[in-house]
Amino acid sequence: MEAPSKVSSGHEPSKKPVIPPRTQKPRTRRSTDDMDLKQPEHDVRALKRDYDDIKQELRITLRENKEQATELRDLKKQNVHLKETMRTQGDSRSFKDQILSERRKFYEHVDMLDDHIAHLKHQLEKTKLHMDQLTFQTREANEEKTTYESKLQNLQKQNSRLNEDLTECRDDILRLQPPSQIPDSKIADEYNNVYHQIASWVDDEAEESSAMETRLANLLADKDAPGLLKSILDNDLIHATKRYPDAEPLILRYIIQMHIHRCILADTIYLFGLDEHNEIILRSIARAMEDLEPKREFLTIQRWRSETLQALARIDGFQSEQNRKATAVSKDLWTALTYLLPEISAQENGWKRLHDTITMPAVRLATNMRFSTSVYRIITHLPRSSSSSSSGHSDSHVIYQPDIQRYSIIDIATQKILRQDSVLKIAEDGRIGEHVMVVQPLLLRMQKDSAAGVALCKPAVAVKLDEPMARRTKGVGKMAGWASSWFGGEAPEAGRT
Repeated sequence: MEAPSKVSSGHEPSKKPVIPPRTQKPRTRRSTDDMDLKQPEHDVRALKRDYDDIKQELRITLRENKEQATELRDLKKQNVHLKETMRTQGDSRSFKDQILSERRKFYEHVDMLDDHIAHLKHQLEKTKLHMDQLTFQTREANEEKTTYESKLQNLQKQNSRLNEDLTECRDDILRLQPPSQIPDSKIADEYNNVYHQIASWVDDEAEESSAMETRLANLLADKDAPGLLKSILDNDLIHATKRYPDAEPLILRYIIQMHIHRCILADTIYLFGLDEHNEIILRSIARAMEDLEPKREFLTIQRWRSETLQALARIDGFQSEQNRKATAVSKDLWTALTYLLPEISAQENGWKRLHDTITMPAVRLATNMRFSTSVYRIITHLPRSSSSSSSGHSDSHVIYQPDIQRYSIIDIATQKILRQDSVLKIAEDGRIGEHVMVVQPLLLRMQKDSAAGVALCKPAVAVKLDEPMARRTKGVGKMAGWASSWFGGEAPEAGRT
């Protein structure tokens, strides 16, 4: 099909108007100017008319071109459709062959699917059979599980009962077991350490005291003297220091140990640092436990007391309260000692050494004694001598020769400790002197069925001998001459010591 020919718009381009030649006329300057303006205006109007005509023609031409382009597109579509129709008619035979081939493939695929479906049905039957078996096995397993759960519950109940029995057995074993006990040796070592520290402090601080003798002589009459000293020292002790000036260190040791005992180690103190309210409660509980039925053993009550006091000592604030009270004890003692020993008052924080070396070890000793299930007792007075009771004497101030084995006896005149072989004058009833004061008290561990107790540390006793100790001389022959007078009997035979 031939392409459409280009259609003319039917309008010819407009010709420019012919401008007539200008006639040469003489004119004035004004007329000349008017003519020059009118001619271009005429030309512009002519050009506008031509421009409008051309624009109209262009618009018509574009519309015609658009219509022709639409007809051309339609013709192209018809041409493509015709080409497709011709190609389809030409390939119809090969298309039929392709259809047959695809059909064969389809039937083969259908047969394969049928075989696969048959296989799946067979597998489904096998799976169903396996599921039936699993269901049966699961049912059996559930029955066994139920049986085992029932057995497990029974075993758990038995285990719970056995645990309860075990707990009861443990409690019984703990009740039957002897409680953890602080050994007597530790208590004795701490006790000896306290009094060793007292002796060391006195030896260091009272070596060159010149005012103590005067202060002791005027103690009872001095209104400014500390009440602590007046409550401890009596006339006998003051007179003893006047007679034996060298005994002042023993007096100081006696003052310190008596104050420490009264404030820290006394049997009446339930636990040093414990407030009065809690002490009353604990004592009341202990007394009530003794009245319970069935009767509690003494050890049971002691164990309760020991564990309760140990628990109280762990409460916040107890340690600080104990330290506060210990500091007050140290400062009171320091005030009394500076009265007797003015030289030490110049020491800065001098009470601190006294506190660290004497008071705090005494506090630890008192605490361990109360934590123990045993009952310890400190005897500050001199027990009645067995010799005096057997001989009919009742004066507890008298010291007899057998008491040398029971006590550490210190001669107040010479500061020497008496031994078994010390040369002493012994009276007919065995008397060797009179006790002045207890420098180190007796430490006893009390026994449940006995009021005597077991002595852990012997007391140290300052004694005023009836006769001064004689010097020992070598050789038995030299001793024979005075043996009868000093030992209260016949002279020993030669060769005896």
